[in-house]
Amino acid sequence: MASRNPSQAPSVLGNVVAFIATSIVAGIVAAGLLVPPAAATGLAANASIGWFKDLPAQMEAGPMSRASTLVARDGTEIATFYAQNRTPVTLDEMSPHMKDAILAIEDRDFYEHGGVDLGGIVRALGNNIIRPEARQGASTITQQYVNNLIIDSQVRAGEETTTIGADKGYADKIKEIKLALSMEQELGKDEILEGYLNMVLFGGQNYGVEAAAQYYWGISASELSISQSAVLAGMVQSPNYYDPAANPEAATERRNIVLDTMLATGAITEEEHAAASSEPIELDLHRSNSGCSAAEMAPYFCDYVQNVILQSSAFGETPEERLKTLQLGGLEITSTLDVEAQRAAEKAVNETQPRDDNPDGVSTALVSLEPSNGDVVAMAQNTYYSTEENTSNTTYNFNVDSWMGGAGGFQVGSTYKPLTYATWIDTGHGAEDELDASQTRWPPDHRWRASCLEGGYKIEPGNDGKGFEIQNAEEGYTRKMEADFGIYNSINTAIYAMAEEMDLCDIGRLSEDLGIVSGKTGEPVDTTVLASLLGGSVDISPMTMARAYSAFANRGVMCEPRALEKVVDYTGKAYDIPKTSCERAISQDVADGVNFALNQTLIRGSGWQRDIDLPGASAAKTGTTDNSTQTWMVGYTKGLATASWVGNYRLGSRSLNGLSIGGQRTTGDDWVDGSTFAGGQWQQFMREVARDYDTGQFAEPSDRVLKGRNGTSEPG
Repeated sequence: MASRNPSQAPSVLGNVVAFIATSIVAGIVAAGLLVPPAAATGLAANASIGWFKDLPAQMEAGPMSRASTLVARDGTEIATFYAQNRTPVTLDEMSPHMKDAILAIEDRDFYEHGGVDLGGIVRALGNNIIRPEARQGASTITQQYVNNLIIDSQVRAGEETTTIGADKGYADKIKEIKLALSMEQELGKDEILEGYLNMVLFGGQNYGVEAAAQYYWGISASELSISQSAVLAGMVQSPNYYDPAANPEAATERRNIVLDTMLATGAITEEEHAAASSEPIELDLHRSNSGCSAAEMAPYFCDYVQNVILQSSAFGETPEERLKTLQLGGLEITSTLDVEAQRAAEKAVNETQPRDDNPDGVSTALVSLEPSNGDVVAMAQNTYYSTEENTSNTTYNFNVDSWMGGAGGFQVGSTYKPLTYATWIDTGHGAEDELDASQTRWPPDHRWRASCLEGGYKIEPGNDGKGFEIQNAEEGYTRKMEADFGIYNSINTAIYAMAEEMDLCDIGRLSEDLGIVSGKTGEPVDTTVLASLLGGSVDISPMTMARAYSAFANRGVMCEPRALEKVVDYTGKAYDIPKTSCERAISQDVADGVNFALNQTLIRGSGWQRDIDLPGASAAKTGTTDNSTQTWMVGYTKGLATASWVGNYRLGSRSLNGLSIGGQRTTGDDWVDGSTFAGGQWQQFMREVARDYDTGQFAEPSDRVLKGRNGTSEPG
C-alpha cells in the first residue's frame, strides 16, 4: 500500500471520533447487540470481543477491475473487453467540481473524520432499532470504498458478492468499519478519495468518473461542469434509478439536491447554484459496448483473438477464469493485424459483394498470413458481426475452423490440386514429365494404390457401378501434357493421371503434413476417396488453405497462424503467449516445384487475368466446386499468403451462376468460377498490399524437380 501523506491525515478531532467509534462498536459487540444470531448463540461477552478482534485489520487497495484493450500491431485500437467499463485517472485529472459534489452529498466531513462518522453511526443505530424494516447504513466514503473493493475482489475471484448498501448484515458492517479505520491509517485522504472515484458505479457498466464522463458527455473527467458533476454524484445512491439517460426527471431532482448541499457547504456560490439548477441535463451518449460487436474494424479478427485467449491456459485454468482475465484484468493485447492490409481486405470483400446490397445472400471472405512467421495480417468478410436476425449479420467467422468460432470451412475445389502435384514432385516425378491425361473413366474393378488400406489398394466402382468417371471443365484437354501444364491449367484428368501413378495415401500424408484438416471435425482429408483430389470431400477453412500455401511460399517451412504479438496487463506483467512456431512440412524441392507451376497460373493458366504484376514472384491456384457452389483463389508471394473465397454460407448446394454478385448476373454460357469473383477479390487485395511485404523472386527449381529423379521427361 502507498504510504500515508501526513498533510492529508485526519484531524485530531477525527482521530478522537475514530477512537470513540471503535470503542462504541467494540462495546456493542461485547454486549451482544450486533453479533449475528448464528455467532451469538452460546457466546459469552469475552468471546464476542475476540470475534471482533479476529476480523481483518488491513485491506489492500487493489487491484481494481479494468477493461482490456485489443490493438493492431501499430497500436490502433480495435476493441475493448470489460465487465466493468473503467479508466482510472488521478485526482488531479478530475474536475474539482466533481470532488466538491461527491463530498457534499456523500461525506461532507470526509477530511475531518478518521474513516467512520460517529454521528451517522448513532443516527443509523437508533433508526435501525426503532425501524428495522428501513435500516440505514451511515457509510463514509472510506467505508464505501472498502465495500466496493471487497465486492470487486469477490467478482474477480468468482465468489458470491456481499450485499451492497443498507442491506448489509451487521457482521459485514462491523468488518467494513474496522477495515475503514485501518485504511485511514495506511492511506492519505486524497488517495482514498481518488480510489473511490475510480471505483464507484455510475450506471450501467460505467465505473469511475472518467468512464462516466466519457459515456454521458464524451468528455474527460477533468472537463465536468458543476451541473454534470452534481448529476454523477447524485447517481451514487442508486446508479440505475438516477441514470439521466433512463430516468431524466429523477436525475434532475437528485442533481438539484446535490447542488443544494454544495451551496450549503460553500462549494459553490449562489450564482453558480442558480445557473446549474436551471441548466437542463443534456446528454451526448457515447456507447462503448464491450467486445467485438463494437469493433468498427476487424470484428471477426477480434473474435478470433478472443477465442485464442479463451483457449489458452496462460490466461487461466478454465474458460471462465480466462474470460475474467480478459474482461477484468486490464490487458493490453497487441495483435499481428496490419491496419492498412485490413482496410484493403474489408474494401475488397465488400466491393466484391456489398453486405448492404446483397439480394441473393452471396458470401465473401479473405484472410492473409505472413509465410515467414504465420502472423495474421488481415481477416475480413462481407457481413456484420451481430446476433440480430438479418441475412447480412452473423457471428460466424467464415475464415476459420468451427472450434475457433468459425463456419467450419467450405469445399475447396481445385485449390486442393497442388497437394496432389506436390506429392508428385515429392515422390520423384518431374514438373516436365509427360502425362496421359486422356482417360476420363476407370473400370469398376480398377485398383488404385493405397498402402494405408487393407490389401493396399482402393476400388472405386462409381455411383452406377460402371466405374469412376470424371470430366474436365473445358473441352480440348483430354490429351497428353506435361504435369505442370496440367496443374496451372487445372486439368482434372491430369490430376488423376498423376494419382494413378502414385499411392493415394502418400497424397493424404503430405496433405496432413501441410495441416489440411476438415474445418468442422478436425479430421485429415481421406485421399483414398477419389473425389477428395478435386476438393469435394470435406470442408476446409480459408485460414487452413492460406497456411498450407504459405509453406510453398516459404520453401517448405510452415508456420502456425499467430494473432498475438504481446499481452501485458496494466501492472506490466507479460503473459506467456505462443511465439512464432515454424517447422519444415515439405522439402525445398517440392516447394520450388509447386511455385514453378503455380506462378504460371497467373501468366498463362486458369488465373491469367488475375496477374498482380509481379512476374516470378507471385503464384496462385483457382478453385471451383461442382455447379459453382463455392469458388476460391488461394495465392501468395514470399511475403503474403492469401485465401479468397466467394460462395454460399447458408445455402451450400446453391449455384452462384445467375445470382447477383457485385451488381452483376451471369447469363447464358457465362458461369462463375474461381477466377471470376474470388480471383478478382484476391487480385484487388494483393495489388494493394503485396508490395508492403517481401516480393522477392521464387527460387528456380532444380533439374531434379523439372525432369524427375531419372533426369528425363518420361513418366517416373
